[in-house]
Amino acid sequence: MSANRKSVFLSDQSLDILGPFSSGRLNLVIEKYGYLMQTENIAALFSPCEMELLYQITKEQATQEWDSWREVTARTLWALVIGSENIETNENTKELAGKMLVLTPVQEVALIETIDRHWAVERDRRFKAYQERKMKAHEERKRAL
Repeated sequence: MSANRKSVFLSDQSLDILGPFSSGRLNLVIEKYGYLMQTENIAALFSPCEMELLYQITKEQATQEWDSWREVTARTLWALVIGSENIETNENTKELAGKMLVLTPVQEVALIETIDRHWAVERDRRFKAYQERKMKAHEERKRAL
């Protein structure tokens, strides 16, 4: 068995996108997605300070509210920026929010992917901690019986 073998859950929407598939087809779709994300240089569109601000603004959604985070678009990022109390000046708010509204669809997905990747380690850490707590509680219940 290959060391890179993974078991994954695919949503109905993912299955519709893939159509009939094998692992080779799935790899091809993922590689195409990766290529598209690489064509958009998010670092050229947003300064490191702007990205850090976006990371902080999106922390709660990206690390806790997974169902709603999947629905994040440039419009919802715009709303988060406008509603944020983390931004020092109104001018920064307008400039950063304005950038959200002029992104192409691929730039939008690339930005969201960049933010999502930034928080992936934290999401994974929290999920593992949750699993560990759940297993400990289960073992404690077993011992109590």
